[in-house]
Amino acid sequence: MPITYAVKKTKNPNGVQGTPYFHAQAIKTGELTLEKLAKRINNSTTVTQTDCRAVLLSMKEHIIEALTEGQVVVLDDLGRFQVTLQGKCYTEEMMQEKDFNPSSFIKSHKIVFRPDAKLKQLVGLDFALKRISSEAMK
Repeated sequence: MPITYAVKKTKNPNGVQGTPYFHAQAIKTGELTLEKLAKRINNSTTVTQTDCRAVLLSMKEHIIEALTEGQVVVLDDLGRFQVTLQGKCYTEEMMQEKDFNPSSFIKSHKIVFRPDAKLKQLVGLDFALKRISSEAMK
């Protein structure tokens, strides 16, 4: 099945007015929910849909626990989850101040997923593109 995309008009990357620029944007064609995933696993294995769902929900809870403990969660052949922080920079001089608090410079966090090289390669093997009408972007 191809990856669908539409062409989207964008601002000039150099901030200069005038020439319009365009880029391809991947378009979502649906969602694979936990329930649907459990059903697919059930249909391709001897494990029941209820058992699949229970294991997947338990896995989610263990991933959350590990991430909040500062661990990187490695799912072999799939990828890894890791927490990253975003914030403002501070100087060495600021660090010397008596009431300096580095956590006050942290503004947010993200959970990052980095796919395994094997997963990237396997997805790349069946990589096909299909352009849909740009009207779908509106």
